[in-house]
This record gives sequence, C-alpha cells and structure tokens, in this order.
Amino acid sequence: MKILQFIYSLVPGGAERFVVDLTNELSKVNETVLYTLRDDTVGDQGFYRPEISKNVNYVNLKIKNGFKPSLIWKFYQIIKREMPDVVHCHLNLINYFFLSSILLRKKIRFIYTIHNTAKVEVKSGIEKVIRNFFFKYEFFIPVAISNETENSYQTYYNLFNTRLIYNGRQFSEKTINYKQVTNEINTLKPTRDTLVFCHPSRYHKQQKNQKMLVTVFNKLIDEGYDVILLIIGEGFEAITELTEIANNRIYFLGIKTNVTDYLYASDAFCLSSNYEGMPISLIEAFSCGCVPICTPVGGCVNAIEHGVTGFLSKTVSEEDYLDALKEYLKNKDTIDKANLINTYHQKYGIVQCASKYSKLYSER
Repeated sequence: MKILQFIYSLVPGGAERFVVDLTNELSKVNETVLYTLRDDTVGDQGFYRPEISKNVNYVNLKIKNGFKPSLIWKFYQIIKREMPDVVHCHLNLINYFFLSSILLRKKIRFIYTIHNTAKVEVKSGIEKVIRNFFFKYEFFIPVAISNETENSYQTYYNLFNTRLIYNGRQFSEKTINYKQVTNEINTLKPTRDTLVFCHPSRYHKQQKNQKMLVTVFNKLIDEGYDVILLIIGEGFEAITELTEIANNRIYFLGIKTNVTDYLYASDAFCLSSNYEGMPISLIEAFSCGCVPICTPVGGCVNAIEHGVTGFLSKTVSEEDYLDALKEYLKNKDTIDKANLINTYHQKYGIVQCASKYSKLYSER
C-alpha cells in the first residue's frame, strides 16, 4: 500500500510528533511519503526531521505561510503523479484537498484526522458548510482521536460517521542523557524531598492556559509546599507576563529533544489546557510512569481514571486545578506507576494505533 501523509511542518508539537511516529510505523510494511509545507531549514520547522525513519520518503515543499488557492491545484498534481492508495492529511491542510478528493475519489481513499475539538479547527461559517458536505458524503473519512473529539464532531456537524482511533506514541526509553537530566534537576531542587512537576508544551495563551498554571504553582509554593515546576518548550522566552510573575521555583528550560528524560525524572505531569484533542504529552507521561494532573478537557477525560491513573480537576479554573494538585500531593503514594505504563501499552502504543489506521486505509 502506498500512503501519503501531509502536515504543515515538523515543529515541536503533538500533531507533528504523532505524524512522524505514525509514518515511521506504517513504513515498516508500506510505501510511505511524508510531505511538509513549511521550509524545514527555518527556525524549528524541521524539529522532528532527524527522527524520520530511513524507510520514509520525506519531501519538504518549502511553501511560505498563508493560504494560497494555487496550492489546491499543486496538491492535486502531486497526488495524481504519486497515485497513492491513501492520502492522509492533518490540521487545516484539509482545505487544500477538497478538489483532489472529488476528482480522485474512486481511486484514492482520503483520510482526515481531527486533532482538536471540531469547532476550534474551523475558522468561518462557509468553511463549516464545506467540511460538512465533504464529511457527510465521505469524500474525506474523519477520524477522531478521543471520545471527546468524536463528541465535538457529532455536536458541531450533526454527523455520526467518525472513526475513533486513539492517538499513539512510540515508546521512549531513557536516553544516554538521562543521568545528566537527573543531575540538572537535583541542582534545581531546594531539598532532597522536593517533588518535581513537569509541563512539556509550547506556549499557547488560549489553548494551553499556562498563565493559570504559573499562578496556581505560585500559590502552592507560597502555601509552603515543597515543589518545583519545570516548563519545557518553545515560546516562553518573550512572554514576560509569565516569566516576571513566576516564583523562583518555576523554571523555564526551553526546547528539549529528550523531553521523556525529564518525564522519567519527574514525579508528576501537568496540563492546564482549556481545550485539547488527545495530548501526545499525556501519552508520553503514561509511558514514563509520570503521574498526570490535568484539566478535564479532550482525551484527558477518557484517558485518566481519577485517583487511579492520575488526577482531573473539576473545571479549568485556578481554584479547581489547585485542588487537583493538592489532592495529588495528599494521595501521591496511592498511584501505581506501573499501572500508568500498562495503560500506555494497552491503549496508546503506536503499533496498535498504526494497525487501526492500516485497517481503515484498506476499507472500500
């Protein structure tokens, strides 16, 4: 089977991380081509490129930002030339492929993974109408990555034809830098018993809600709890509203290529989002045995059994997230970390995920 995967770039993000893992796994038994649009020599647009398998044919189109109608025809020509069995696109790239799905539908299966709540992905009323048509008549097969994502699709479009495939992640062992990471964290801990919380994510004011996260940890530290928070990801350097208000026990560590080393070395994983699909960072936390403490959004609701495989706040408010953190601190010894790792292997491994996509690709 020949499969084309399309995504904007390989910046350090959950959807990008997922696409690389999925493409690598599919390439073991399929001919796979991964297309990205943004110039991967600029900034961190090629962040995950070194992790692409040698089995994958990688093509970087070096297309500048902004919607360009001419690309609709360009992508049609690419697909017609490649003539794959499957075209699988991610994020808002679907808008470029409507024409291709009409003209090539009889020969090629078109798949679209919904990486967020349905409403968030749509920018206008006309776009909603267009997507509704293409989903209703299955020019594109919509795939939801969590029960919450599926529910949002059904509510928004009044359609009930999604396929549900949970996101997956390749299992990450500790790297050769793990000891160095533990030494680094130990130098940041005020005491030997300090608990380490980790938030690996890019900065996103609306979605990730990191100002709330910092505010809550300020309160927790001011109340005398012996904790530190490690924030790992891009975009925080220029956000003075965070860096200036953050307690000196909150550390902004920047982008890391070995995020899982930090999860292995931390006690708990924090996610303060206002909305999500199925966070890859949450799956990574499970695989590392790092206890998740999350707001009740997206796939977090389905993945976390409160008090057993992590903790969910009642709402996305500061007060409720602070309560969730305190509940973890009070009951941290009741969480079996081996159970977290088992949850990863049972539900969120990339092998199971790729197998389900392969089955979907083969349907006719």
